[in-house]
Formats: sequence, structure tokens, C-alpha cells
Amino acid sequence: MPRLTFGQIQLDSETQILSTPRGSVRLAKNDFLVMQAIMRRNGRLASVSEIAEEVWQYPRNEPEFSNVAVRRSIKKLRGFMELTVGSQCAIRCERDCGYYLVDERREMTAVENVA
Repeated sequence: MPRLTFGQIQLDSETQILSTPRGSVRLAKNDFLVMQAIMRRNGRLASVSEIAEEVWQYPRNEPEFSNVAVRRSIKKLRGFMELTVGSQCAIRCERDCGYYLVDERREMTAVENVA
């Protein structure tokens, strides 16, 4: 799976580059793995522990405070996405449940089709 796409963002698995229409950034290893875990779910909710399990597949590699590390990565990813795609595509949080990607353009199209 060399490239993941969600809305206007693309994640290249070989180069670890997150691309948007207004810019690209090479992600650090953990930030890349967190983004990959979220993008693989294609808008479905992922708990912090599920993301941590995917990022650190072997328990001995998992840092002591992996939940904090996941949240820190998400904060960085949100900052980049806010600068480059604004609120059209974002990582959202369902309090005490987890994170998911949302594409406002996709949601507006769905609402228009229903109406």
C-alpha cells in the first residue's frame, strides 16, 4: 500500500510524505505511523489504544506513555493540516473514544444527495 488518500490529503508510505493541495511535509516516524493508522480507517473511529497498538506493534517497543505520544503526534498533524487544508479535512476527536478523519467536502456532497 504505497499511497493512502483521504479527501484532499495523501500519505506516501515509501517517502513518509503527507501531501495536501497547498503543501507537503515529510513526517517523523511516529507521526507517519499515527497518520497511517488513522487514514487506514477511512473516517472510522480509532481509539488511542488502537492507534498505539498499530504504531508500536510489539509491546516491548511501546513507550511508557504511548497515549501521550499518540496525542502529541495528532496535535502536530492537526497543525500541519490546519495550515494546508484548513477545516475541509481534519482529524476530529470523539471525547474519551478516539480520533477519526473527516472531509467536509465529502459530507456536503452526501447531504446534497439526500436533499
